[in-house]
Amino acid sequence: MRTWVALMCLLVGLAGLQPAAFARKFDRSLHRRDRGADVKALEVRVAGWFSHRNQSQLPVNNYFGYRTLVAVRHFQNHYGLKPNGVAGNGVFKIFRRLKSRDGSTRHFDWKEFAQRANSSCGAQANAYAGTFRGGAISFTRVKSNVRRMMWRLEAVRAKGGANPVGINSGFRSVTYNDCIGGASASQHMYGTAADNRIAGIGNRRARGLAKNSQVQGIGCYSSASHNHFDLRVENRWLPSSRFWWWPDRDSAGRDLDETGRPCFGETSRRRGGGNKALSTIEAVRAGTLGVGSFVPSAAEVAAFERAGEPDDLGTAD
Repeated sequence: MRTWVALMCLLVGLAGLQPAAFARKFDRSLHRRDRGADVKALEVRVAGWFSHRNQSQLPVNNYFGYRTLVAVRHFQNHYGLKPNGVAGNGVFKIFRRLKSRDGSTRHFDWKEFAQRANSSCGAQANAYAGTFRGGAISFTRVKSNVRRMMWRLEAVRAKGGANPVGINSGFRSVTYNDCIGGASASQHMYGTAADNRIAGIGNRRARGLAKNSQVQGIGCYSSASHNHFDLRVENRWLPSSRFWWWPDRDSAGRDLDETGRPCFGETSRRRGGGNKALSTIEAVRAGTLGVGSFVPSAAEVAAFERAGEPDDLGTAD
């Protein structure tokens, strides 16, 4: 009897360590003005298809409103379905194709977003390596946020030609984020952020795709060749940061980082009719993490993902 009880306790404990399945069975067609948990599940999957660059949000809730209708139509159109705005068997079939059995999505897995290990950090910070624990909110909520980010990135990836996306930094525990000098209110501690590069696409174009895919926080770096994407407006656990945060632009139309420097790879045309492009690559520090081609190859993106975060982020998110 004791052996049986011990075995059951062990199994329960192991189950708590497994990724949540987040299974959602869609057993009815969904139309405008429908309500329910299945509507919210639909919105998680199609929110990235509400393509508006004017910072209009598609609320992920239980109500099938006009913006959800627009997102469903764009999703249907991209995947070759009749864009009637009704989420039925055709839409659900594509959802099944885009998800994995463990609750992640087809082109992103939990390992990519789990906390990294860093040799410059101590045992306390590295204790959460490979997990989603120790964050600013519970493990379950972090996993739910990460999954929402995966679906948003699936939209960005699809719009960008289905090229590989490398995640350099996903979730960070509070102690790990502090160790590597992340922002004190970093979205990474909530599972709502991903630092990334996309193969075959320059960072500027990637930011444009993100702006059309309900990515509310977009950070760029002039001294490292990646973008930061986050879902800060949807992060209800950090109300002080629930605002849209996209790069400012200078008079030449270049995206600027928080220090006012042009982001990596930004170019502009010289005034006076010249056609020579001005680049900021000279301003990029040699050997900085992630630095590579303006338009990275798949191999460069894979190397970027393997590298993990630098030892000191300098309070960057």
